[in-house]
Amino acid sequence: MNKKLFLVLAALSALLFSCYKDIDMEKYRPEPDLVLNGIISADTNIMLSISRTKFFTDTNRYEIIKDASVSLHVNGIFREHLQWMADKSFYGGGIYSSSYKPQTGDLIKIEATTTYGEAWVEETIPSKVLIEDVTFARKLIYDHTNFYVDSNGNIIEVPTIEITYRITFTDNSETMNYYFIRIDNPRPPFEDLGNLDYSSDPVFVEQVSVVDGLFGDKTIQGQGGRSFTDHLINGQRYTLVIRETLPGVNYDYAPAWDRRILLYAITKSYYNYLTSMQTSADAANSTNLSTFGFTEPVRIFTNINGGVGIMATSQHDITLANLKQILTDPK
Repeated sequence: MNKKLFLVLAALSALLFSCYKDIDMEKYRPEPDLVLNGIISADTNIMLSISRTKFFTDTNRYEIIKDASVSLHVNGIFREHLQWMADKSFYGGGIYSSSYKPQTGDLIKIEATTTYGEAWVEETIPSKVLIEDVTFARKLIYDHTNFYVDSNGNIIEVPTIEITYRITFTDNSETMNYYFIRIDNPRPPFEDLGNLDYSSDPVFVEQVSVVDGLFGDKTIQGQGGRSFTDHLINGQRYTLVIRETLPGVNYDYAPAWDRRILLYAITKSYYNYLTSMQTSADAANSTNLSTFGFTEPVRIFTNINGGVGIMATSQHDITLANLKQILTDPK
C-alpha cells in the first residue's frame, strides 16, 4: 500500500514539474501612453508634468519626459510654449511651466508632442465660490476607550471629542456646479487631524452606492477631502455638515488645533476624476461588495485626449480657524 502511494505521489510531482514553462512577458508589452498631470488655477502659472506609462516589469516606476513640445492656447489663441523647469522639489526632477497666468472663464488648451506621440486637453477656469460662514459645535463622548492615571493614582477617563463643522456658501443656480471640500491642519507635520466623517450631509450621501456599507459602518471617509455637486442644492445658500472625531486629546499641544477649511470650485472633468479616485479608495478601505470580489475594478477617469492623466482646473476659498477655545470650553 505504501509503495503504491509513493508511486502515485512521484507521478503527481513529475506532472507538476513538467507543467512549468517560462513566459516571455516582453511580447505582451504595449506601446506606452503619454501621461499629462496638472492642476490649474486663476492668477497662477500653469504647471504640467509629462511622463509615459510603464509596463509592470519595468524597474523604473516613473519616467519624466523633458524634451516635449508643449503649446498653450487661451480662448482659441496661441499664447506660448511651456518651458521645462528643472526643480528637485517636483517629483521627477522638474515641471513644464508657463509665464501666462489664467483668469476666471479662460478656456485653456494644452497640446504636447513627444517621441511617444501627441496628447491634448482643454478645460475652462471655473469661478470662485466664497465661504460665507463657518461655525463649530462640540460633543463629548465617553466611550470607555481612553484613560490616564493622575498623580494620586486615580484612573481618569478622557472623552472622545466630536467637532461638527457647519460651512456655508451660495451655489450659482445658472449652471451645474461641482465642488471639493477639504479640512486640514496647515502646520507641519500636517497629520494633527482627527477622523473626518461626511455621512451627516446628503450631498455626500447621494454619491454612495445603495449596496455600499451593507457589510460595514455607515461613515463616509475622506481625510484628504471629498467632492460633491449641486444636484440637491441648486441655487441655494447651503450649509455643509462635516464631523471630526478626536480621541484622547492633548489640549496643551497648540499646533494640533489649527484648522484650514478649503472650498474648491472645480470642473466636471476634475469632479469625475476625484470621484473615481474616491470610489477606488472607498472600495479599498471599507467592507463593501468590491471587497468580496462582486464588482468590477474602478477605472480612473482621464480627460487627456491621446493619453491618460488629468488636467484639473479649479479655484478655492480658504477660512482659517483654531479649535482650542471650543475644545476647552467647560460647557
